Amino acid sequence: MLHAVPSPPAEVPQAPARIMTGLYLRCRREAQHIRLEQAARVVGVSVPSVSRWERAKSSIPSDALGTLLRLYGVADAHARFLVGSLPPQGYSRGQHEERGGGRRAPHDCWVDVALDEATARHIAVMRLASEVIQYCRQVPAGLRTEDYQRFVLDPEVCIAPDEPVLGLPSWVHGVDWAERQRRTVLLDETVLAQGRGDRPAMVADQLRHLAQLVNRECEGQGLTIRILPAEQVLFIHTVGASAEVTLHEHRMTVAFGLSPTYETGSGASRIIGAGLREAADAAWGREATLRALVSAADDMERRAAS
Repeated sequence: MLHAVPSPPAEVPQAPARIMTGLYLRCRREAQHIRLEQAARVVGVSVPSVSRWERAKSSIPSDALGTLLRLYGVADAHARFLVGSLPPQGYSRGQHEERGGGRRAPHDCWVDVALDEATARHIAVMRLASEVIQYCRQVPAGLRTEDYQRFVLDPEVCIAPDEPVLGLPSWVHGVDWAERQRRTVLLDETVLAQGRGDRPAMVADQLRHLAQLVNRECEGQGLTIRILPAEQVLFIHTVGASAEVTLHEHRMTVAFGLSPTYETGSGASRIIGAGLREAADAAWGREATLRALVSAADDMERRAAS
């Protein structure tokens, strides 16, 4: 089980609703091709103020948030949800005690229940984060072949998409993966056998694609893929698919179930982060991961040909 010891945050963390709202403001502004200077002029503040709001370096007043959301064409009901999700002006986590088994202060955890907009925000944060470490039980977004992508995002298979698809808000289609993102993907060992029954050829192609990505790690693209063996029970196995992301120096843990959930600062988020790092230490190395992917792909191809 978990051996890693979570360390306390280096600084007082920002509330996740504040971080995600800042990200959303940036994405909506850029989708409308509105410059920071124009946004600042409409609100009546300085350009650095708007920039700090987008990076969650300072709290945004509710009236300023409402003005910007209207400028970016956000529907009234959704704007009210975001304004109501923010901590009160002047809120500081350092002034509140952690409570309960999760050792949470008020506003440590935010569940984004805004349906398609929530899904789009989740896609945006996974793409734009400067650093990501994630544990997955299926091949995640950004690492898929076209056939695997179509299968995974098929409405009959996919409960909640993790890549832009027809029907999601248009602004998210313009969000590109960060060029210098450092991303560690810990694939559960069961991924090697998924699709063995009815789609072995498609899965074989996907596994070979992953092997190619592992082969290219030495090119310094910031992507690391490792297989997490199932033989030892780790804390992250009990948590399930989850991630820790760093966005504008803010560290959050992310879970994506019926709705995306973001958490910062709490004991629960620190333990999940420690669990992810423990899993990274326990995962197979590069060569073992490469051998496992190639061997599984060979096996899938034999099954497809039989």
